[in-house]
Amino acid sequence: MSHIFGPVPSRRLGYSLGIDAVPFKVCTLNCVYCQVGRTSTKTLERKQWISPEPVLSELREALKK
Repeated sequence: MSHIFGPVPSRRLGYSLGIDAVPFKVCTLNCVYCQVGRTSTKTLERKQWISPEPVLSELREALKK
């Protein structure tokens, strides 16, 4: 599973990398205009959804490119 996406265009930064820190479609909202579709798991629960080690590893690899 990839937690890093991009680079994506940014008005302020030129290009930026994104970090997806929660599973797909887990959100506090269910916006009708969301570009990735309806929220399948709506929650206000705060918890560690993913382990930081794989994210850091993926980020290091993305920054090497």
